[in-house]
Amino acid sequence: MNIEQNLQKAEQILAPWNKETTHPELNRLDASLAAENLRPAVTALHAARWGYLSAITGLDLGAESGQMEALYHFCSGPAITTLRVRLPRTGEATLPTIEDIIPPATFFERELHEMLGFKIAGAKSNDRLFISDDWPEDVYPLREDFNIEQATPVEGRHADETPEVGMVGENKFVIPIGPQHPALKEPGHFEFTVDGEVVTGARMRLGYAHRGIEKAAESRNWIQNLYLFERICGICSHTHAYAYSLGVEKLAQVEVPARAQAIRELVAGLERIHSHLLWLGVTAHEAGFDTLFMYSWRDRETVMNLLEQLTGNRVNYSANLLGGVKADVGPEQAKAIKEGLNFLETRIRHYLEVVTTDTMFLNRTRGIGTISYEEAEEFGLLGPTARASGLLRDVRVEAPYGAYHQFPISGVTETNGDLEARCVVRLKELLVSCFALRTILDNLPEGPLTVRMPRKVPAGETVSRVEAPRGELFYYIKSNGGEHPARVHIRTPSLCNWVSVLEKAVGRQLADVPMLIAGMDPCFSCNDRLVTTVGRTGERQTWSWKQLRQHGIEYYKR
Repeated sequence: MNIEQNLQKAEQILAPWNKETTHPELNRLDASLAAENLRPAVTALHAARWGYLSAITGLDLGAESGQMEALYHFCSGPAITTLRVRLPRTGEATLPTIEDIIPPATFFERELHEMLGFKIAGAKSNDRLFISDDWPEDVYPLREDFNIEQATPVEGRHADETPEVGMVGENKFVIPIGPQHPALKEPGHFEFTVDGEVVTGARMRLGYAHRGIEKAAESRNWIQNLYLFERICGICSHTHAYAYSLGVEKLAQVEVPARAQAIRELVAGLERIHSHLLWLGVTAHEAGFDTLFMYSWRDRETVMNLLEQLTGNRVNYSANLLGGVKADVGPEQAKAIKEGLNFLETRIRHYLEVVTTDTMFLNRTRGIGTISYEEAEEFGLLGPTARASGLLRDVRVEAPYGAYHQFPISGVTETNGDLEARCVVRLKELLVSCFALRTILDNLPEGPLTVRMPRKVPAGETVSRVEAPRGELFYYIKSNGGEHPARVHIRTPSLCNWVSVLEKAVGRQLADVPMLIAGMDPCFSCNDRLVTTVGRTGERQTWSWKQLRQHGIEYYKR
């Protein structure tokens, strides 16, 4: 089914509730709905299995208009259908919850409530996600008229009552981990309720690295924001700059040279190798396999050296410019990258053998945290976590962008859905990346590295999706025709994968928890979220979402 047919199908599904249809871009359909029709429209799309809910974007249209908008973005391959709900800016701007229809929506709805002041009718909790506990009530940082003087801390305000740490019953304990802890590579706070050694409840509190980047982007010009977004995450900094650049270039109707597009894919592939080797070391360390940790991080230095040689930096590469790239690939650099790939490919094959044959490691990964294909769809999983369950959700394959049209990659999936499968998917993916990078180096297009970009970007809005090492990275970008963006909304892949991790922790051994967290390759600095899963009892089994409900285990947000 091509894009046009796919969008026509979505339009037919939404016809009973759609007030107005527009096509802002060739691959996009916008359907305007009344708030009371949101749930039946979402239910219809979900029942027809039309794509998945990728993100929800909140917009403040300004005091003059007196309105706000909530945009529900559904993606099916390259086709994007957006449900657009407009509400008054003042008073009760109320949206019905859809978390019972699509579980990952719980995070997106909390963002709408907390950042813009939308009321979510039927939500199980209205507790805070991002902002601190002493933030004043009815002050919303993403409102157009927000100013920093409004954010005066409220003295004496604390978080809502939390479970008591320590012994809470006969043979029942609440065990805290973090936010400062030797086992955590980034700040996060976890509280695990255990009955003996079995986890019966999991509580997670993030927000320690929240930096208000989306708000900061509104006061910076298009070029300055390129460097701001690159610093969202140190491991996938190029991916953020890549997604942002693609979106701004689409709005400006600028065609980036083929050579620049190929170099962007080249840097993205090297960054993926860097990210997955780093993840392999962290996962091995959590399993107690420090030999694998040290060797994989030793080999990670090879790809970091290659990135430094190519871009001048080992972390924030700054390879992108709006309209192209700043770093070219000469013969010497191409030779060095090929030699590095030859070495890395040998090591990757060795690691693939290790993670599938080492008895001790298999005891910590095989059959642990198993997610079925159906659960992966229900939870809205992304990236290697989804692909390990047989769900091919990869933007590079489903909706190629940039040079992926010219230099396509093969999708890698496994079907077991456990931690071992997530290891195998990532390592096989690196072998695919090595092949793709050699192909690019052998067929690098000739031509310039950049084209001229206008200082002012024409008015409009666009969606930019790229495949980060952890999964789909989603950027919504809106311009009012000036030198600054009107709105940039970012949905990182970790946000969509947290649901499955905490759900799978209930009913498992406490010793499995670090591996479950590491298995999804979380990035705490990419997003700040808080989730709570509270259980009455724990059994030695893996619980599905429906089983959690049947056994009276409340799944709600903090």
